[in-house]
Amino acid sequence: MPLEETQLPSRAIRAHAIKNCLAIVTAVNRLLEPVVGEVERQRLSRSQSAVQRLLALLEEDLTSHDGSFPRRGTGPVAAAHILGAVRGRVEDLARASGVRLSFQAGAGKLRGQVDELIEALLNIVVNAVGSSPPGGIVVVTSQANADGAQLWTVEDEGPGIPKQVLARVGTPFVSRRDGGSGLGVAVARDTVERHGGRLDIQSTAGSGTRVTIYLPQLVAGNTLSLSAQASGARARAMGSDAIE
Repeated sequence: MPLEETQLPSRAIRAHAIKNCLAIVTAVNRLLEPVVGEVERQRLSRSQSAVQRLLALLEEDLTSHDGSFPRRGTGPVAAAHILGAVRGRVEDLARASGVRLSFQAGAGKLRGQVDELIEALLNIVVNAVGSSPPGGIVVVTSQANADGAQLWTVEDEGPGIPKQVLARVGTPFVSRRDGGSGLGVAVARDTVERHGGRLDIQSTAGSGTRVTIYLPQLVAGNTLSLSAQASGARARAMGSDAIE
């Protein structure tokens, strides 16, 4: 048999190496659990949850033959649930960075891919934490409009985004941060738009950044695509960027 037919795909080799690294992280978590206090055990549990999510992503990547991935967890889901999930994933990162978090979840539900919505908002909050100075605060809010649509905001006290960069934020590999890939905002915007919504960024160099996400209340039977109905919803979106 020719050598090229027996060689493993490079992504399978890399995925297996990553799984080995994660196995070590899991082992360390388990070794630490009996010798630390309750607060530390909770942090270890969050660390292990992150490991399990990464393992699931690797498995999906290895078993996908056409580049598509399963979409799970279609709502309806409370906005408060999404904000709570994001807070649980990012609070240790914020504490390690010396950044304070304020989550203010309003009422209301929406229908959509729950895991993707959590990941989209998480991407924005992680960026905000990474851009904030020690002692800064990141404020995350959600509010239901009169029509049931959701308005989410993420505000930070970072250095802001220069005007010449702001126009390109959300383009893959364009980032306001050194070492950033720009993929976080791009992925978040793609998810929001597939849910018929809109993601806007307001920033001035030296005065922080505000990201606003508008999501319509999709009804049962709607597809998560840029349909004419979704396009109409986006056209009506964001009559005002402010939360009253």
